[in-house]
Amino acid sequence: MTKRTLRGIAWDHDRGFTCLARTAGQFMAENPDIEIHWDKRSLLDFGEAPIDVLAERYDLIIFDHPFSGKAQATGCLIDLKPHLTEAEIQAMRADSVGQSTQSYHFGGQIFGLPTDAASHVAAYRPDLMAALGARVPQSFAEVLDLARTARQQGKTIVTPACPIDASCLLFTFAANLGAAPAQDAAHFIDPHALDEILARMGELVAASDPRSLGWNPIQGYDAMSSGDDIVYSSFAFGYSNYARKGRARPIRSTNIAGPGPDPRAGALLGGAGYGITHSCRDIDAALAYGRWLHRPGFQSGAYFEAGGQPGLRSAWTDARVNDQSGDFFRDTLETLDKAYMRPRWNGFLIFFEEAGKLCHQWLQGAMTRPQLIAELHAHYDQTRAESA
Repeated sequence: MTKRTLRGIAWDHDRGFTCLARTAGQFMAENPDIEIHWDKRSLLDFGEAPIDVLAERYDLIIFDHPFSGKAQATGCLIDLKPHLTEAEIQAMRADSVGQSTQSYHFGGQIFGLPTDAASHVAAYRPDLMAALGARVPQSFAEVLDLARTARQQGKTIVTPACPIDASCLLFTFAANLGAAPAQDAAHFIDPHALDEILARMGELVAASDPRSLGWNPIQGYDAMSSGDDIVYSSFAFGYSNYARKGRARPIRSTNIAGPGPDPRAGALLGGAGYGITHSCRDIDAALAYGRWLHRPGFQSGAYFEAGGQPGLRSAWTDARVNDQSGDFFRDTLETLDKAYMRPRWNGFLIFFEEAGKLCHQWLQGAMTRPQLIAELHAHYDQTRAESA
């Protein structure tokens, strides 16, 4: 029997590559004529590396939703809409975690299926919080109070703010304060609003562990779970893996506590979608595998058990899934439902990456806030003009 072979690429983590690689054998056992191979790339490449280049080498790609505009402009991913029934599309919309499903719908086309759902969330070490006699912050003021209390007792909080996560933080604060750019905004955030956003960002990062400036969320969670000095993580993409039963130092996750009128609103939407590339050698096989991956029972069963973070709401509300993950999903669902979806126009990610570098320089003291505001506006205008 001739094998129908598919090769895909995900990002290097249990939540990305490992859960797919571990479960591919189950699909192949049920479909012996199809062979699935998964490769991995770094988390940084997942957020920044051009998908049109990867699409030349792979049949399947796990990607971040802001790449949808790039997919439409270059044709590097196929439009899944003609290949799905209306009932399938509506079922995924009805079973969505916030805007996760919709985030892969762009320009009347569908470029991905909602494999994984995530956003910025807050997280804490219950044992260390209890030792401090502190409660989980419900407001931004309480986050800053916790940072001060922790520091007095030789502890700290963390706010991942390496360059790309500094950009994520900027957009979460903007959305929480009601000033985030609309999906196709001609200009960036009003300078007065941006000044307040940056002031709050700077205040938080200054109150956080200095190592935050070099860390992404995984590095922050690794430090929280391997030592006993970090009591709380303020804004970082959630990873249920750190809350699961059996961990020596489990981390619980909760809703964000931002400075805006609704502290739980505006978290930057993340997650990951399943896309089929234009160079896919067997689209029918790729569709069959995609449908198999996104079955509700699989998402709340083998996918979660293999380290995955489901993309379907039915898995997020599943009692067994929550029991095995310290209520990670139940305790952060409000934040996911109120999350902010980034613009997806082709070229936005170029600005997003540059914004992170600029914010990181500012957080390190390399420029003033007015200089940063001017730089962000100039770069946004340039990127919009070049993408027109």
